[in-house]
Amino acid sequence: METTDKKSGNKLIGYLLIAAMVIAIGYFGVYKIATGQETMNTQTAFLTMLMVLVIGEVISTKTKAFVPSMFISAVIFVIGFWTYFPKDILQLAGVAPTLPGFLVMMMVVHLGTMLDIQELISQWKTCIITIAGMLGILAAILTIGSLILGMETAAIAAPPLTGGLVAALMMQNCAGENQHLFILAMAVYVMQGFAGYPLTSICLKKEGKSIISQYRAGTLKLEKTESVSSSKFDTKHIFPQIPEKYKSDFTYILLIVVIVVISGYLDLLTAGKVSKFVWALILGVFAQAFGFIESKALLRARSMGLVYTLIMMYVFSNLSAVTPEVLVQLIKDFSILIVLSVAGVALFSIPVGKKLGLSAPMSFALGLGTLAGGFPASYTLSVEAAKVIAETEEEYELLENHMLPKTLVAGFISATSGSVLIAGLVMSIFFS
Repeated sequence: METTDKKSGNKLIGYLLIAAMVIAIGYFGVYKIATGQETMNTQTAFLTMLMVLVIGEVISTKTKAFVPSMFISAVIFVIGFWTYFPKDILQLAGVAPTLPGFLVMMMVVHLGTMLDIQELISQWKTCIITIAGMLGILAAILTIGSLILGMETAAIAAPPLTGGLVAALMMQNCAGENQHLFILAMAVYVMQGFAGYPLTSICLKKEGKSIISQYRAGTLKLEKTESVSSSKFDTKHIFPQIPEKYKSDFTYILLIVVIVVISGYLDLLTAGKVSKFVWALILGVFAQAFGFIESKALLRARSMGLVYTLIMMYVFSNLSAVTPEVLVQLIKDFSILIVLSVAGVALFSIPVGKKLGLSAPMSFALGLGTLAGGFPASYTLSVEAAKVIAETEEEYELLENHMLPKTLVAGFISATSGSVLIAGLVMSIFFS
């Protein structure tokens, strides 16, 4: 009884301390700044931006990723810039203007080190269908979209719609002084999940019902995918390995930065025809495959969280230029672009998937991986579809094993590597 009372007392003290912190932040960090009594300092600016990112993550988690965290954060930032946030909040937070671009390069190298060539070979059908969906988006937007919105708008918007944050950041570099295009590049990436999530969910549930019907009727014959271990592709480490005792956060970051610097040199040597982002991705893939750097490099350097946080702060700080008039135009452009994107995915991915022996719903779901934004949506939507349809643990495992590997690879192909390559191609064709 005494122990229980003590625990309750400790909790009460904890809640009181939290309340005191909230009051202090509200008074000094909000009220005094909003009333002009104080100006926002570095720590308050950083805390403010970070709190917005956390709110987005919490709401996304509560809705099981149905409402994208980036959308929630974007809405809060837009409202904040209209009311309370200073326009230069990123600089006030201590982030130098050139730093985010450098961090994006580090992120691309990290993504390259995550690319498992053997796994992609074992899921080659999924890769082809996903690429078909991405090409469908490009075809629809660069043809019909360019006629409706103009070629420059279509070229800026197409790569982010193929799935990746990095692609959106790359296209922002091409927008120049045009604020509308600069914001559009990120807006289409932030908002595409509202079409990608529900459509992917519907397709996966339809596929799951078909699989379960066949399973219950005893007619199911699932194609066995070649395992990674049996793949004929193999790589050998050609670089000398760093001894374990010398591996540290510093050495991992050093190797990443070496690749970033070389990517910049290659960009200069190719006169920008092949973007430094594309070089960073390619070098990251082969550096990992041949033993120069280990996979998931930023995670090993225990720097992923900070790098990603600073990139997100940079992304949302650019919303300071969004006015009500700009927002209305963005919604109009996005409505046209998303309809064309979905149509392009359907027209390209479904026929290709059928040729490779997959059903129309599964093929469409894999193509839509570009609009669902990859992990964690690819995982969440697959697992939820399996849970809704399965009545037993066996059925759940059957559906999970059937859908999850495919959707994860599809999301990875589009959001991680494919969209970067497409952005580099579009940059070299339309903006070089």
